[in-house]
Amino acid sequence: MDDRSLSAVVLSRGQTFMILDAAGEMAVGEQGLYAGDRRICSRYAWRIARRRSLLLSGRALGAGEAQFFLVPPAYAHDGRAELVLERRVALLDGAFRDTLRLRNYGGHDRRIRLQLEFASDFAHVFHVKRNALGDGGTSGTKPVQGAQEGDRTYVFRAPPEQGGMTVRLRLSLPADQDLGDGAPLTFQLTIPAHGQAELGLTAGLDPAPEPARSAPCRSIPPHPELDAGGQLGPVLVQAFRRSMQDLEALSIRGGAIGLASSDPNVAYAAGIPWYIALFGRDALIASRMSVFCLPRQGEGSLTALASMQGTRRDPETDEAPGKILHEFRPPPGPDVPTLIPRFPYYGSVDATLLFIIALEEHIRASGRGELLRDLEQNFRQALRWIDASVDQRGYLRYQRQGGEGLVNQGWKDSWDAVHFQDGRLAEGPIALVEVQGYLYRARILGARLLRELGDEPEARRQEGLAATLRRSFDRDFWLERGCYALGLDGEGRPIDALTSNSLHVLWSGIARRGRAARLAKDLLASPLWSGRGVRTLAAGEGRYNPVSYHNGSIWPHDNILIAEGLRRTGHPRQAMAVVEAMLRVARGRPERRLPELFSGFGKDESREPVRYPSACPVQAWSAASVPHIVTLLLGLVVAAKEVRLRPSLPPGLDRLDVDGLWVAGGRLDVHVARDRRGGLRCEVGGDARLPVRVLRGVRPSREGDEG
Repeated sequence: MDDRSLSAVVLSRGQTFMILDAAGEMAVGEQGLYAGDRRICSRYAWRIARRRSLLLSGRALGAGEAQFFLVPPAYAHDGRAELVLERRVALLDGAFRDTLRLRNYGGHDRRIRLQLEFASDFAHVFHVKRNALGDGGTSGTKPVQGAQEGDRTYVFRAPPEQGGMTVRLRLSLPADQDLGDGAPLTFQLTIPAHGQAELGLTAGLDPAPEPARSAPCRSIPPHPELDAGGQLGPVLVQAFRRSMQDLEALSIRGGAIGLASSDPNVAYAAGIPWYIALFGRDALIASRMSVFCLPRQGEGSLTALASMQGTRRDPETDEAPGKILHEFRPPPGPDVPTLIPRFPYYGSVDATLLFIIALEEHIRASGRGELLRDLEQNFRQALRWIDASVDQRGYLRYQRQGGEGLVNQGWKDSWDAVHFQDGRLAEGPIALVEVQGYLYRARILGARLLRELGDEPEARRQEGLAATLRRSFDRDFWLERGCYALGLDGEGRPIDALTSNSLHVLWSGIARRGRAARLAKDLLASPLWSGRGVRTLAAGEGRYNPVSYHNGSIWPHDNILIAEGLRRTGHPRQAMAVVEAMLRVARGRPERRLPELFSGFGKDESREPVRYPSACPVQAWSAASVPHIVTLLLGLVVAAKEVRLRPSLPPGLDRLDVDGLWVAGGRLDVHVARDRRGGLRCEVGGDARLPVRVLRGVRPSREGDEG
């Protein structure tokens, strides 16, 4: 796999998306044009004089358009290019258009042989993912043979078991072209001296799917503008712009999120290409991390998930009354084996807790109290699910109910993610450490919502249950090795592996102050710390593998949630170390995009971050991590009666200017800069409906302050 394939260009329009290499071709791995869960174009490339063109530049111009400049090797001499190929690729609904412009800068007419390579394998994304690592990018599905209809149209038809869909390829060619030497999709073009020739191609589903933008959308608020100074300033600016673009690209609507096609709500899909679907946990975490930048997506995610909240008990799908789903997507079809028995699927232990957390935080941040009235019954049903699901000690556990589905149902849901220090797999039902923290926070924030609804008795009951949980949690989860256990197994024994899960207790608020201080003090010298971020599993543990999905890799969103917890508990130095590490990872990435995850090799083992083989090139959690970094740098918190700022900048950042944050029903502008003495000065503006107070110094948050 060459450098082109490592620098993916990703375009998205609703549920149509496209993954190209840096030169605008599709040939290996997950590259292709997708409509929903099917890859409808698996190979796409142009050849001039039978050779691959040299890449000059290639980049996305927006969510659905890209531009590429290339030079055919046969026309590059003595350090100059006589022939330059410019391509503009634009994504349509279920299709794409490519406009090619060939410019001849030489003094003679050029007659060139142009060949198109095009294939459709109609593979499901599950097949593509399963085979992307081991067979040179094939999907396990043979490409369909195209049929020519006239000299400028080709048709590719999938068999019934692959959906029976049709892809139609149409060419627009100059009048003086001919069909070359008789080879399929081969043409001869004449390009005059100092002139140019243009041709075009459109390929996609026939008939086209419902337009992605057909619904009467609410007005889309502009996202904030950001500028920053210092060594890492340009990195943060570029990463922020990229994340805003990616989060917009991941915004899906209508039937894809269980709503009517006319519904204006949009919600976050989890990632491209494997997860262009609604995942409860992913959408909710991304929503809370981007709440001050893209509030519309947060509200839409909450609304969509509420519409499919569980109503009955179904062991096969883990559905239960009041439970928030794990995953919703169309049925994959008879040719696709899957772990998931049916959709919607509810095998997530934490999505319901995150629903309550995200709902309260969204209402507080946005000032949209009417959302609570709209979702009051869903909120109360979620609380009832919690009460019906906790065990006698007040812990929330999981165990797969049916014979199919996910064995592990926390955010680390791979089969081998929950184990003891020596590598032995834990048996359920499992009480995960971070889940108890989410449970604590859901009860605390749920009590606030109950007071807004005038239900003081239930609010007090929730707070009492939270206090009891916090005491028992400290007793049962803290280990002599100076950290929290990954969880409790079915026998109540602590699962003693050292993982990043245990650090989520910092942002959820369940950790005692002394315990939090111990975790923060030890972090940067811990085997969890790689120098480039916090590993999912500490080096030296029984199942540690830096190139595993959940047992030693590094996830940006995991790190930024940990940084949030470090800030909340009064440890800005460690928080800024984590933020700085993520920004330095972004600096070495194409287009400054944080990956879904990367391998957990330390700085002493590799000079630069090592990619993880099948990571999503665009992923909601990672994209949302960047606006959350901005929130952490500002120390931005919306309390009951005021907006609070406690800015902090990591090494490499000297200035941060953010205009247009969506806060408390208005816009907030914040400008932070280092002064000559190394301190920070902060200026604020805008029209937020609450007063803004800038705080100095370090102080752990209290639940009564801001949650």
